[in-house]
Amino acid sequence: MEIDLGANAFGIDFHPSTNLVAAGLIDGHLHLYRYDSDSSLVRERKFRAHKESCRAVRFIDDGQRIVTASADCSILATDVETGAKVAHLENAHEDAVNTLINVTETTIASGDDKGCVKVWDTRQRSCSHEFNAHEDYISGMTFASDSMKLVATSGDGTLSVCNLRTSKVQSQSEFSEDELLSVVIMKNGRKVICGTQNGTLLLYSWGFFKDCSDRFVDLAPNSVDTLLKLDEDRLITGCDNGILSLVGILPNRIIQPIGAHDYPIEDLALSHDNKFLGSTAHDSMLKLWNLEEILEGSNGNSGNASGAAGDSDSDNDGMDLDNDSHKSSKGSKRKTKSKPNTLNSTNNFFADL
Repeated sequence: MEIDLGANAFGIDFHPSTNLVAAGLIDGHLHLYRYDSDSSLVRERKFRAHKESCRAVRFIDDGQRIVTASADCSILATDVETGAKVAHLENAHEDAVNTLINVTETTIASGDDKGCVKVWDTRQRSCSHEFNAHEDYISGMTFASDSMKLVATSGDGTLSVCNLRTSKVQSQSEFSEDELLSVVIMKNGRKVICGTQNGTLLLYSWGFFKDCSDRFVDLAPNSVDTLLKLDEDRLITGCDNGILSLVGILPNRIIQPIGAHDYPIEDLALSHDNKFLGSTAHDSMLKLWNLEEILEGSNGNSGNASGAAGDSDSDNDGMDLDNDSHKSSKGSKRKTKSKPNTLNSTNNFFADL
């Protein structure tokens, strides 16, 4: 299934329980589409969410509301059923907001083009934490709930780990000599995977963030603009050559191609039942791939292991050893609009605002 959105979409997300998918567009509009296995996408709603581009979109409150982040520095909560504005943080950041994820049931995190990460208390309508670990745009974020640590990647070529319990930047990687564009946590919290502009996947062991422990180069030289975790051993990559690939981690290998766009991939998301993979690119197309059918033939296919060591790792992954929050030198600047991991539903988010 596919549909022409009429403009490039920077962010997409699926409803947590029904067959709805949302897309945030470069012109500030938000589109909602209904889908099923036997028919095409049907638009349910379209409205102007922001004055400038809508860079991130997430269903929250069990799908009752959508939160969007924009280049106009604002964060907006909208009612899914009526399209009415629920809450609007007009000056959430001093610069364009590029990423948005859920942290806990009552907090969200946002990252902007200046490298600032903020955590918001949705009950108090206030910023509870602010981290300025980076010197360039925040390209991706993910959250380790067991340790209350927020992991962010940036165009400055570094990865940071922000401790919400201490309100400090606990660790920051050395400069990777390339922009880090996307990030996921895998292997039951033992590995952090980052996509880069030159196409290399950097694998960091948890607690050893100064330098990566493995590199996977088989996607190079195509920029890995977005990563989507499928399970603890597999992820889906979206690259600037338009190709979507299923990739195994430890052992590292390209398992199979999944699909393609004509232009660079912008965002990826999974449906509530994991049956459909949604993708957007610079071709203004929203495509839904039947992941069940695509992966059916790959069961038992381990692909060709390459690029790095096997599943065993000598690092003591359970320890938080890196404590130096010193910032590395600034990398090259490229304002891509890559976005982080799926935002989980929150309880009654913004309902009292």
